[in-house]
Amino acid sequence: MRKHALRSWIVSLAVVTLLSFVSLGSAYAGEAEKKLALELTHLVMPKDVYNALLDQLMTNMSASMQQAGAKVSTKEASKLKAVVAEVLPYDELVQWNVDIYAGKFTADELKELIKFYGTPVGKKAAKLLPEISGEVGKKVGTVIVQRMPAAMKKAGIQ
Repeated sequence: MRKHALRSWIVSLAVVTLLSFVSLGSAYAGEAEKKLALELTHLVMPKDVYNALLDQLMTNMSASMQQAGAKVSTKEASKLKAVVAEVLPYDELVQWNVDIYAGKFTADELKELIKFYGTPVGKKAAKLLPEISGEVGKKVGTVIVQRMPAAMKKAGIQ
């Protein structure tokens, strides 16, 4: 794998991660909110959804790397997935979600979200969230690659 392609892949991962976690929650969330946020996170992002998120990230990253001219073998893709899982471990991602949800929602709002994600539609939404986010991320990545050169030139950056 070429260094340029690897660098592009890392930048793409950073962009996807930045888009996924636009802002952090308040450090001042109470214990009740944190407990409810943990319950909500386990509904929204159980381990199988996390694994689907990794699969979607790898699909998007592989596509980005191939667009950048890198050839990614199946073996390399498997290794990259393991690396991403090491860099973004499930338990840490859960804690980030807890912090964000607890900082953005009151205990009553979290209870409403838990109620929703306990319904069949809520469960479906949680299950499809990685796929939906992946599709949006793929579209964003494609549009940025297509539009950035002209926009940078227009802004006098080059």
